[in-house]
Amino acid sequence: MRRPVHLTLALPLLTLLLPACMPGPILPLPHDPPAPAPRHTRPPPPDGAVSTSAEDPAITRAHRVDRLIEASIRATHAHHALLVRKAGQGDPLCYGLEGRTDDELQALVAHQRALFALDPSALRAWAEGRPGSADPTPHLDALLAAGIEPSLSTPVELSTSYLRRRATAPEGTPRAIANLFQIILELDRDGDILQQAFDAYIALGVPVYVGQLGMKGSDADFLAMGEALAPKTCASPFATDPAAWQIAARKLWNWGEKKLHVRDAAVVATELSREPAVQALLPALKALPARKLAVLGHSFTLELHWSTPGSFVQIAGAILAEQSPQVTLLQTAAGGLGAAKAEKKYLADLLATKPDSALLVLLTRSDDDYAALARIGKALREAKIDAYVFDDVMDGSSRENSAVARKAADIARKEGMHVIEVRKLLESAPDRDAFLCLDGIHMTEPYHRLMAREWLRLLAGARRPAL
Repeated sequence: MRRPVHLTLALPLLTLLLPACMPGPILPLPHDPPAPAPRHTRPPPPDGAVSTSAEDPAITRAHRVDRLIEASIRATHAHHALLVRKAGQGDPLCYGLEGRTDDELQALVAHQRALFALDPSALRAWAEGRPGSADPTPHLDALLAAGIEPSLSTPVELSTSYLRRRATAPEGTPRAIANLFQIILELDRDGDILQQAFDAYIALGVPVYVGQLGMKGSDADFLAMGEALAPKTCASPFATDPAAWQIAARKLWNWGEKKLHVRDAAVVATELSREPAVQALLPALKALPARKLAVLGHSFTLELHWSTPGSFVQIAGAILAEQSPQVTLLQTAAGGLGAAKAEKKYLADLLATKPDSALLVLLTRSDDDYAALARIGKALREAKIDAYVFDDVMDGSSRENSAVARKAADIARKEGMHVIEVRKLLESAPDRDAFLCLDGIHMTEPYHRLMAREWLRLLAGARRPAL
């Protein structure tokens, strides 16, 4: 089950960023006692533009990696200083970098973009002193020569101190994790710089989430961290309250496990396929005729979102790839995808692939969406493509008003689409309270396991669309 899963993906838009919120009250937890800690795991890099060329045998791998991390920290601090200036929000003493022009700070940020645009495997070769296609030396030299030193009350320095005091595993410096906290708290770079930094640090072999330091990873643990650090954090151009720290830690943990394949869609698929109820489906799945299944959906179908190791599409897809290689799964997904946008941007391409069936998981928030859903259903019917929708997926709109999902289901039925009933199962699930993730929008692994199971049952002929 651990073999690679090959899905044909068309992901023109990965909107991974949605407002961070946490339902329910935040309970006070004890703060850490103030204990200033050294700001670097190893001695800080020397001032000035000192070459880190891979050809210099006097420079060790660890030193190269440390310098790269410190360079990224300084570039991120420069970016935050620009945000403080533009938004007028945040402590200028903490982020001011007086005497530096906006152009100078922008140049430092550009060096970080160029640094993380380098191929991670080439960065690993450079760190190990092997010949490679990338040499980050010019970017490191420029960033480290800038003389930027984040204040001890910035998130990067506070998280470094917090993690160093609590790390129990000897896997190395927590400094890369602190840089990821520094980036992720801002939110607006979750989809680019953060993902690139993750990939670079994984290639360089440094820890990227606190589980690698031997720390616990419950939401309560992360809230305790937030309660400890929030009062000490200087005013920043982004939220640094306990809930912000908590969701940042959860994101890093989940993305770290997913990227390191500790817990991803393939792992969950392996576990799910061992359940007796799913094992009973395997003979029927093996016997499926060759066919193409298309999925067109919003962020609940995306693989990359942090809320779950994988969406139900990837979890079920991994089982299909193992049991039914004759079945081709085609996916198009975009965050916040409503029916009107899906019709305009993706329907023609979906029709061109000529799938045997199509599963639609689309938002219906307006009259335009309802009308578009009807037209999509008609187009699929005329193309002789079996179309399916769920009666409810409990997205934001339907959770707030169940009539939204009922109206969409009624339209789907009128246009000849099959409506897969799952709402009653979702509402009565024993782990229903664990479905919603910390952002108050997306769904966690238990939800996606249930949805994957029901979709596989439908494909195997073990259930009808109606319960």
